[in-house]
Parts: sequence; structure tokens; C-alpha cells
Amino acid sequence: MSWFSNLAEAYDRVSDMAGIPDVKGHVLLPLYHTKVAKTDICIAINESGKFLRADPTPLSICIPCTEDSSTRTAAAKPHPLHEQLSYLALDEEKLSMYLSGISAWCGYTPKVKAVYEYIAGGTILEDLQNSGIKTQISDLTDTGEKKSVADIKKETDELNKLFIRFRVEIPDDLTPNMWEDKNVTRAWQEYYQQSISKAQDMCYITGVTSPPTTKHPKGTNMSAFGAKLVSCNDETNYTYKGRFNKSDQANAISAQASQKAHAMLKYLVAAHGHKCDTQAIVAWAVDNGEEQLNPFASTDYLFNTSIKTENDILQESQGELATDYTKKLRTSLAGMGNAKSLENTPRRRRVAVVAMDAATTGRMGITFYQDLPKNQYIERIIHWHESCRWWSRYDGKDCISAPSADRIIAAVYGEPKGSGYKKIQKQARERLLYHIICGQPLDKGWISAAVTRVSQPFSYSKQEGGWDNWQWEAAVSVTCAIVRKYYSQKKEEFDLELDKTCNDRGYLFGRLLAIADRLESHARYLQEGKTGGTDKRPTNAVRYMSAFASKPMRTWKLIFGQLNPYIQRLNGAEWYQQQIDEVMSLFAPDAFSDRPLDGKYLLGYSLQRRAFKKDNQTQEDENNEPN
Repeated sequence: MSWFSNLAEAYDRVSDMAGIPDVKGHVLLPLYHTKVAKTDICIAINESGKFLRADPTPLSICIPCTEDSSTRTAAAKPHPLHEQLSYLALDEEKLSMYLSGISAWCGYTPKVKAVYEYIAGGTILEDLQNSGIKTQISDLTDTGEKKSVADIKKETDELNKLFIRFRVEIPDDLTPNMWEDKNVTRAWQEYYQQSISKAQDMCYITGVTSPPTTKHPKGTNMSAFGAKLVSCNDETNYTYKGRFNKSDQANAISAQASQKAHAMLKYLVAAHGHKCDTQAIVAWAVDNGEEQLNPFASTDYLFNTSIKTENDILQESQGELATDYTKKLRTSLAGMGNAKSLENTPRRRRVAVVAMDAATTGRMGITFYQDLPKNQYIERIIHWHESCRWWSRYDGKDCISAPSADRIIAAVYGEPKGSGYKKIQKQARERLLYHIICGQPLDKGWISAAVTRVSQPFSYSKQEGGWDNWQWEAAVSVTCAIVRKYYSQKKEEFDLELDKTCNDRGYLFGRLLAIADRLESHARYLQEGKTGGTDKRPTNAVRYMSAFASKPMRTWKLIFGQLNPYIQRLNGAEWYQQQIDEVMSLFAPDAFSDRPLDGKYLLGYSLQRRAFKKDNQTQEDENNEPN
């Protein structure tokens, strides 16, 4: 239950930003409000309820709602202010329910009373019609041809669902749009809180006696089809804790606590969530709702992350969220600081990490939750980025980076293909949370799968056919990163530069493969210069890579035998022969065998190739020195 109370407390700390959209349009909902994806028409009236104009400009807004209206499906449950046209004029029963609801709180503010007077006057259809907005369905088209029943039904449904928002223009009032008027928001909250205060019970979230609720908001993650995290009612006899005969047998949650927690989580998911299909993962500061660093991001992404705000209130809230942590993290990741320095901040904070997913279109569950000190959260992310990193290409330059979660998953399971991949991806993301946030060791099965996959270079093919060398090399980089991470867990450390003294057999075999690859590539390059052609065929080292990983000694002999014409083209390739001899001298007597290789051979292969690249760059720099 702590995740629920943490969200409610975070809402209290940043409640000033409720109702204010950020630069991307995400908004923290005020209590007892919901967001409408699109209202179709704005009707402007004066303080006496007289019609002024209608504006058919669509707009997404936050509207007051009740527990019933926020969770309505087919049943008639009117919102208390802005509503669909069927509730305002087209359906007598719905209109009666709407007028009854709005009349109950129209005494709290003159603007709501003006809307009540206008709708009760019954002129809305005529006013819209005079404004050029169609409000009637005819069974005849302009050409005199009858419409089909299906077409008429479709038009009727569209008309019924036209969503109307209201604007009340009063002299000297600077906020005529009712969805922007804080006084209207507070009036509704005051009225509704009083209307539900008759029943009292102990809230198991706050520990305070307050009005309970059995109807909790839906749509926390809009990608999950409105599935609910908490469900407790007599109709389904179900709660997140188990099955009961009646809803009041379950632990009680107050209406306010439920509204705050769901609104905070909905905002975090929409604004800062890391989503995959119906899964959403969020991290926030327990004491203030701050967006936290993405645990799945690559190092390159974290170096370019910033939090932006729109206005003074949002800036104050984000200030409360301590955005300077981002700079401190960058400094730490760049090796110029230490995460322990974060303990010197004015308030020792905690971070919560939650993963949730929908099992069905109606049910959602928490699949991962961790609550830990903020400096520990930062330290664990930094540790991940320090121990799971390798050479990669970023913005056309070589850099050291930890790969993103999606690249790791693709390295293990392959590139995304088909709808079934989403399920695999969601499960893998949860497992990565345990590795990154909880410090659990990487699975050996993941390492084996990634090494096996990348040892088959020709499985990385372009859409039009052929070998995708760039995609394969990127996969080699990711696989090397998780291989290095896996062995660091076993206290086997591998540097990010070639270690010419390392005598691990896998590492040595990888170096041999890289030397053979380089020798053949060099010879071909010289030949192309003479013939003017371009030989884009993969080298024999790449072609036999899969067999090399399974039977390294036998395959090496085959590869070395096929190097003979290239050695002759290089006039004996004395330098390469010397490199091979140096590596061979490091093998233990029984190590040069056909025992299958582990992932360490990729480390040796990758670092040897990088060493050749550095040697080339050094030679070019020397040749370009001024006389």
C-alpha cells in the first residue's frame, strides 16, 4: 500500500500545478475532475444566462466530475457542468438528471448558476442552429434521396456525443473560460466534498477518518484501455486484495486519497512514463512527485536530458522537484563527481519506482515496486552505467556508453517483429528493473542468447536483402556491454582498452579472429585501389564466426588456411604474422582446443579491432604533421 500513500503525498506537495498544462499539454488533474480528450463546441453566455455565441473549435480540457460520471460507460451519469449535447437537450431523461445535478451546486458560484439558467431555458438547440451548427437529423439528403438507417444512426450518435464547454462573460472577470477559472474548480470541490461527507470510515492510506469510496478512477494509463488499478464494488465482488461478499469488507480508501493518488500517477505516466504497449514504468521522488531519471536510458541520452517548465507555478513546482540532480548525475557519470555528494542536499529524499500493466481491458496491476533513498537510486543507476558500458558510435563519434534497455532486449531476443514481441519486451523490461534498481545479477541465459545471436552476422539483414554490417556492429557493442557487466558480477573485470597480457582463452581467440578479419580487409583494400572496384563481401572471419564460436581451434585452422592469398598480397604480412604469434604465445597448453567459446571472445574481438583503428588514426595524425 505504500506506493499508494506515496502518490497521494506527492500530490499534496505539487497541488499548485493542478489544472495547469505543461509545455507538452500534460496536466495534473484537480480533485474530482477528469480530462476530456476533445470538447467540440464552446458556448459563451453572459451572467444572466443569455446566449452570446458558439465557437466550434475543438479543445481538450479538465472538467468537474462525480465518481459515477468519471467511470460511466453506457449508464446515464451526467457530469456536473460541461457535457454532451444528449444530456443538455436531446434526451429528456438525461436532461432532467443534468439539471438536478447542476442545480445542487449552482449557489456556490454565479457562473454555474448562469449555465443552469441557460440550459433550463431550453434554447441551446436553436442557438446552435442559428450559429450554423447542425442540431437535427433528417432522413433526406440534399438531393432528395433517403439515407440508410445506418447513416441516420451514425449521425444521431455523433450529434448526441457533441461535447459542449461553457464560457461565462462577466464585466471585469479575467477568466471567462469556466475550465480555467480556479473559483469554479474550488466551488465544485467544496460542494462535492460536503456531499459525500455523510459516510465516514478509517482510510487505510492516510490513517484519517474520512468519506470512503468504492469507485476509483480509471484511465491511469491511457494505453491500457481505461483499466483500473483498484476496483472494489458489490457488482464485481472484487478488490485488489482479494474477493469479498461486499465492498465494505475490504480495506477502506478515502475518496480524496484515491483521487490524489490516481491523478498523480496518471500525470507521471502521461508526462514521464516509460511505456511499452499496456505497460508503464514511472519513477518519482516520494516527497514531491519529481520526475526521476529514466532507468532504461542509454548514457548518451542521460547526458542530454533536461526538465522544462512553462510558467512560474510550474517552475516553482519543478524547483521543489530539485532539478539540479540532473546536472549532478551528469557530472557523476562523466567521472567528475560522486553520487554520495547528493546526500548534502537540504532534504534527504526517497524515490519510488513502479511498473504496472493491464492483464485485461478492465484490470491493471502493479508488477514492480521499489522505494529507496534517492542517493541510492542515483548510485545504482550510475553503477549500472559504469559496469554495463562499451564502445559505441554516437553522433558519428566513438564513445563509451551503456546501451538503452530496448537495445539490450533487441540484442537478446532480436529486433521487434510481430505483436507477440510486445509481451516479451514487457517481461524483459521488468527483469531489467530488478537488475538496475535492485542490483540483481544479469541472467546467464540472456548472455548466452545475445552471444549466440551476434555470432551469426548474416542474421542481421537489410530489408532489400544483404548483410547489414552497421546493425550487426551495433549489436556487437551492446552484447559486449552486457557480457562485461555479467563477468564484473563474477569479479572478472575487463578494461575498455585492449589488454595484451590477458590470457583468457576466449579473449585470445577473439583477438585472433579480429586479426584475421583485419588482414583480409587490408589486402582487399589494397587490391581495390589497383582495380578501382569495391569489394563489399564479408571476410572469412565474419563468415565463419558462428562455427568459430562453437569449434574455435578447428575453425581457426580453416580461416588461417584461407588467409594465404591475402598474406601473399601483403608481401608476407609480416606485421600481422607477428601479431598472431604474440597472441598464440599467451595460450595455456590445454587452452587451444575446440571447447566452445563464451562471451569473452567478443570482448577480445571488439577491442582488437578498436586497437587497429587507433593505430590507423595515430599513423594518419603522424603523416599529417607539418614539416
